[in-house]
Amino acid sequence: MKRWQQKRTKINVDAIASDMGIQKATATVLANRKLFTKKAVYAFLYPEKADFYPTEEMLGVEKGLELVTIAIKKGKKIAIYGDYDVDGVMSTTILCKAIKKCGGTVQYYIPHRQQEGYGLNCKAVEALAGDGVGMLFTCDNGISALQEVALAKQLGMEVVILDHHEPLCKAGKDGVWTDILPEGDAVIDPKQRICKYPFGALCAGGIAYKFAICLLHQFGYYDEVLEKELLSFGAIATVCDIVDLLEENRTLVKMGLSAIQHTTNMGLRVLIEETNLQDRKITEYHLGFVIGPCINATGRLESGKMAVDLFCEQNEDKARDMAKHLVRLNEERKTLTEQAVERITQQIEQSDALQQKVLVLYDSQTHESIAGIVAGRIKDRYYRPTILITDAEDGAKGSARSIEGYHIFEALLACQELFTRFGGHAMAAGLSLPHKNIPILRQKLNENCTLTENDMIPMLRIEKIMTFDEIHMILAEELQTLSPFGKENPSPLFATQKIWIERLRCVGKNKDILQMVLREEESNMRLSAISFDGLEQMQNLLKELYPVAECDTIIQSGSLPMAFDMVYSIDINAYNGRKNVQLVIKDFRVSK
Repeated sequence: MKRWQQKRTKINVDAIASDMGIQKATATVLANRKLFTKKAVYAFLYPEKADFYPTEEMLGVEKGLELVTIAIKKGKKIAIYGDYDVDGVMSTTILCKAIKKCGGTVQYYIPHRQQEGYGLNCKAVEALAGDGVGMLFTCDNGISALQEVALAKQLGMEVVILDHHEPLCKAGKDGVWTDILPEGDAVIDPKQRICKYPFGALCAGGIAYKFAICLLHQFGYYDEVLEKELLSFGAIATVCDIVDLLEENRTLVKMGLSAIQHTTNMGLRVLIEETNLQDRKITEYHLGFVIGPCINATGRLESGKMAVDLFCEQNEDKARDMAKHLVRLNEERKTLTEQAVERITQQIEQSDALQQKVLVLYDSQTHESIAGIVAGRIKDRYYRPTILITDAEDGAKGSARSIEGYHIFEALLACQELFTRFGGHAMAAGLSLPHKNIPILRQKLNENCTLTENDMIPMLRIEKIMTFDEIHMILAEELQTLSPFGKENPSPLFATQKIWIERLRCVGKNKDILQMVLREEESNMRLSAISFDGLEQMQNLLKELYPVAECDTIIQSGSLPMAFDMVYSIDINAYNGRKNVQLVIKDFRVSK
């Protein structure tokens, strides 16, 4: 069961539709995103490269460009220090390729997730200094590495920091918060309080892309092929890091998807082929749920360095071997994840865990690298904040995933004495703690939790109540121009009341996908529809109305004896060269 809420706007939707020559439903979606001037709507629908803000306006960029330029010309050895997730891998790849193109001596370092953890560490800094590195260039980390940056400086390295995470901060006597920054030679991070850059939601890959283009142009290189490669990597990072898909991020992903479709990068091309995407139109879905997980799997189960190696490889045979290995690792990660989700779900169902509003779960068998994925799956299933804790090399380590209305980082901050290390934001966090503190954490979080029962019912936000005569191919194609969809620009949901299911078939490998022909009572019009996860909901709903023995018979009959209200997205189904509008059902309930 989900809560339905219709979005409301006071903007004149008819005027937007008329001015832009678009459907009223499309105009409603734009208005709900606070896009109501002709200029704003046009920029959203047709983003161009010119939509990027001047990179030099970002604090630290000019100094960073100056230092890197001098380092390249002097032949200094530059080490890019990245991270093991997609954003870290992509930003590392972008910077390495750009610096190498400019003639720099460059290497890269990706820390091992289990052995070293996130970010700079002193042992790695010492090793890089010992290897003759003259410049340490961090990406997707470094903004909080006060001790490690100080050590790098002490060891004679210049330090350039490129990050997008929140800096450490402190409140002064006047109550004004100020950042606590590492003493790098250049610090690039739009989250710095004194940074005046207009858009602060870029991920590291996006910042690295903009920095790299500036560097290439500074050296007089206008290499369209390379720039499209770097754009592709920036787009992958932006989608997979789940940053706001608005403004520059939207432009970067929209342009990047086009570049990815015809990529010349050997590693990316063979990875697309090994994931069977070569004959498809690649969308943000494929980046987030096919390409991205393969890249992430290297850092989870082996080393993220392997993914950077792939995107820098020129030999097709070597690149294909690496791509195949990434795909195999991701399959292994999927198996581990499914086993963990099944095991932990059984534990929950066989215990009193669901009496608690915040799930604090311990499972020693879960690999720490997939704890976040598993916590997210459990959170989605039960819709309550979930922390999954497992064994680590030193004590216990956990990942947290939250729901709307529960700021998980603030909740953990109130228990900070229990942790040896923790960090995160409103919706996700990571933590380390002694095993003995796990039950104490569970108790404190639940004692302090103010979530209501209503808060723990997921919300579907509906753009507009529709009639079937408003739904057609023109609208479906217009709605596709609103993509890429993601954070802050979700795929639009609509609702229609009093719909009859005239034909229903259970299809798919497990016969759990509902394929339907729907008829709207008011207009008597029919549309095809599909529900990928509605079978169980349909069975449960029928059990409330009919004897259990009759429920499967009713479904198998293919025609249900009641009308429904439905929430759906509007899609285009292409099959055998033919296209038709299809509703993708997200939720339904019996009409009153």
